[in-house]
Amino acid sequence: MVLFRRFLIVLTAMLLVWRIGATGMSAYYVELLNGGDKAAASKALAWDGSQPVAMLHEAVSLREQDPDAAAELLVRANGANPTDPRPFLGMADLALAQGDESRSEALVATALDLVPADPRVQRRVAGYWISRGDLERAMRHWSLALEAQPGLGRRLFPVLLDLAENPDTRSAFMSLAQSPPSWWVAFFEQVAKKAQDVGTVQALYGFRRASTQTPIMQIERKAYVARMEKEGIIVEAYVHWINGLTDDQRRRLALVFDGGFELEPGNWGFEWQMHSEQSALVDRAKTHGIDGSAALHLLFRNHEKRFDNVSQTLFLGVGAHRLTGRVRTDNLESEGGLKWVARCLGPEVKDLGESDRFLGSNEWREFAFEFDVPASCSLQEIRLVSAGERAYEYKINGDAWFDRLAVRKIAKLTRAPNTELQIPADETGTGADSNPSSEMETTP
Repeated sequence: MVLFRRFLIVLTAMLLVWRIGATGMSAYYVELLNGGDKAAASKALAWDGSQPVAMLHEAVSLREQDPDAAAELLVRANGANPTDPRPFLGMADLALAQGDESRSEALVATALDLVPADPRVQRRVAGYWISRGDLERAMRHWSLALEAQPGLGRRLFPVLLDLAENPDTRSAFMSLAQSPPSWWVAFFEQVAKKAQDVGTVQALYGFRRASTQTPIMQIERKAYVARMEKEGIIVEAYVHWINGLTDDQRRRLALVFDGGFELEPGNWGFEWQMHSEQSALVDRAKTHGIDGSAALHLLFRNHEKRFDNVSQTLFLGVGAHRLTGRVRTDNLESEGGLKWVARCLGPEVKDLGESDRFLGSNEWREFAFEFDVPASCSLQEIRLVSAGERAYEYKINGDAWFDRLAVRKIAKLTRAPNTELQIPADETGTGADSNPSSEMETTP
């Protein structure tokens, strides 16, 4: 009797060891399966016939050639782990293949009820509705997946962009644009940068503008204006930039926006774009002799490369123009100095005119230069840059201040471009006929 009990104990231990080993081997093959080795499913089941993940993968592989065997495996996988939504989704695919749409939809709904916030399930359900030809329902589930896991944008945004580029599927974005989800802005920025057809950008932006629930966000407007500028659709870019300005900003509209540097630079559209470096500080500051509360201030400390960190894009009409301003320099030591340049940006990039050089130490003084905008030039800029062409001329130390920058249209050039001018005493501000924006009716 004692020997028999010992035999049973040993036999039970051996069975337990075998079971642990079998489970371990099955888990090993499941790891291979999750890593992409599809053949590992049958090997995992050979060691443990009730392994739910292996049954699920084996069912997928049998779905086409033996749907009955696949269905049996899915039922067993569901029994082994009733909280896993994947067997329900697999059974939904089989039911759909058999033409049982109502059962298929019920199984999909069950899978969603189990884990409604799981982005993987939402993506699977989106694929299901794509197979049913219901793009709008698929879009809703892709949206929920992106809400739950924003990082999915790397995978899903290219898919959504392809759909947006297709005129036959573009309308599916209309309902999303009416009340945009959290991922919309990041997606629209990609569309604005990467869409092959500018009409795609215009269509999605139009959907957003039609929204009565959520106004256009400034980041969307910036992306749109940048793309319009890139495409050379300058009037549209200019109007939509204006529409994004506050009342205070609109009061500073002229051919040079905020020429007195009273506002923080917007760094987009037709506003000042400025950025500092460790050796070249660019800011707005108060000092003696200025008109308002601030002027442009540049502080150089052993700056050795070409400087071009202050600019503004302009939208000027054809003809002669004069740029004027005031400058003060304080121990600005440089072989080359600084200068303002007027440049055509498109469709051909070329310089139109430039100021004299600024360097040394001087109290506030006025400067000016004239330039001509040809009919072929649809977009321009003014930019403060290093004068000179050689590396040693770019080295610079000291301070420079600028204020009261303005561009005025004139009847004709009074001197050859690129030469210094004295500003006539009777020169006054801009008139409505010299500002393209004055002839435009902006929209809200």
